[in-house]
Amino acid sequence: MSPAPRLRRNDFGGRTTTVDVLVIGGGITGAAIAYEAASRGLDVALVERSDFGGATSAATGKLIHGGLRYLKQFDIRLVRESLAERRTLMSIAPNLVSPIPMVLPDPGIVERLGLTTYDLLSADRNRIGDPTKHIPRHRILDHDELAARGLADLHSGALFHDAMMAFPERLTLAFLRSAAEHGALVANGVAVQTIIGGGGRVVGAHICDRLTGEVGEVRARVTVNATGPWARDVLAGSPLTETLAGPPPTVRSEGIYLVTRELSTTMVLTVSGHGHFSFAPWRGLSLIGPTETPYRGAVEDWRLTRASIETFLDAINSASMVPVRLDLDDVVAAYGGLRPLTEQNGEDTYNASRASELVDHRRDGLAGIVTATGGKYTNSRAFAQKAVTTLSEREGLSVRRSSSASTLLAGCLPTGEHVRQAGGLDARTVAIVEQIFGSDADDVLARAIERPDLARTVTHDGIPLAAVAHSARHESPRTLLDLLLRRTGIGTVGRPADDDLTEMAQIAGAELGWDAARITREIADARAGLGVPVD
Repeated sequence: MSPAPRLRRNDFGGRTTTVDVLVIGGGITGAAIAYEAASRGLDVALVERSDFGGATSAATGKLIHGGLRYLKQFDIRLVRESLAERRTLMSIAPNLVSPIPMVLPDPGIVERLGLTTYDLLSADRNRIGDPTKHIPRHRILDHDELAARGLADLHSGALFHDAMMAFPERLTLAFLRSAAEHGALVANGVAVQTIIGGGGRVVGAHICDRLTGEVGEVRARVTVNATGPWARDVLAGSPLTETLAGPPPTVRSEGIYLVTRELSTTMVLTVSGHGHFSFAPWRGLSLIGPTETPYRGAVEDWRLTRASIETFLDAINSASMVPVRLDLDDVVAAYGGLRPLTEQNGEDTYNASRASELVDHRRDGLAGIVTATGGKYTNSRAFAQKAVTTLSEREGLSVRRSSSASTLLAGCLPTGEHVRQAGGLDARTVAIVEQIFGSDADDVLARAIERPDLARTVTHDGIPLAAVAHSARHESPRTLLDLLLRRTGIGTVGRPADDDLTEMAQIAGAELGWDAARITREIADARAGLGVPVD
């Protein structure tokens, strides 16, 4: 099978582009809407001011979950939709989404009833051809079974399954590639300067290419504001839409995750009325989190700090949340962000709505613009399908029937089906390249075979330098950090050695035309942006 078309950056500068739908924001929500609209026959443009999947979409616990926590809120509709979408994503992105076992410690009668309900609501969960994606019913583990999983500190536990995406940035990219495959024009590093229109209607936006400085215009029948926590700021930044923004929320939800040495081969999840916490096996390490902290500052001012990491570690240790005591030296990487909840002026960010909403500003007297808020990776495709159907009806757009629930995403393929030969490469390298790159794995592995210097691995789990060369050429990165964090997964497990950073910058520079000064800057930025913050 030939590789799917790669993602190429569209040039919007110096011209007027006319489309049916303009999507502002290249996170998972914007990417899914762009794909859904383009695959149903609409002309689509998507612009992202930074990098695809680079903000809130990167601050994820990597779960594709059926919504067990929503049972506590009696939101059966959202649970049922989440369970269905879990199965769908395992089907359309099989190399990226797989089942993961979880243990719920010391379950009482309420938790056991909840898990039984979870099983009943997902009775159709195994209607999927790939048996490796099948999910069993929950069961209770005895102490010996828990000890065998490295959880001897637990007295009892309920074992159930959800799903995990080891590389969420690749799922966002797969939706964007799928959109581009259906004709969508997409670009990172393109900022909206002003939303334009008149006579009670938005007709698009003036944009600026932040790489070239060129300005342009995108005219659209409907503009979708899919910028997560920045949604209000986008509206407030243009005279035409500033009255739609409303007052800034008094509180947002901040979530932080830590990456540490591996604590257990099974995920442990604790859910309470005030939050949830887990530690999960991920790429031979453990992913711990999240925090659920109210944040009251400006979105642009938020950043991950060493102090917030230390505070989180203190909370973990004081409550004995993990089987061992952790200190800062155990943390190899950390990340976080602000969640795109349906904003409310309350303090309880954990119980704020996680449901997606499509706000049509026609209700505020301005047609042609909607804001997509809330939501999660799990429900992004379903939300996009409903959003495009709604927009087509309200704006008189002719669309085809949706096929996104049954069509492989671009670049996705079941692992083990397409790699023709390993050429003597390490088995773990072949496996992780298949997982990350799907139908493009042959190309990455061929580079490693043809050039032994590119076969050298730069992560503990076997990602080769060939991944950098492939992504630099084919996947529209702007920077070395784009490559390491949002294309290859190399930077998400900690800061590489200085020599490796230099070599990767040189490989990327050769593909992207960087001079020596640019390479030096990229290395410095990567050193500052990877690993654990110093302040």
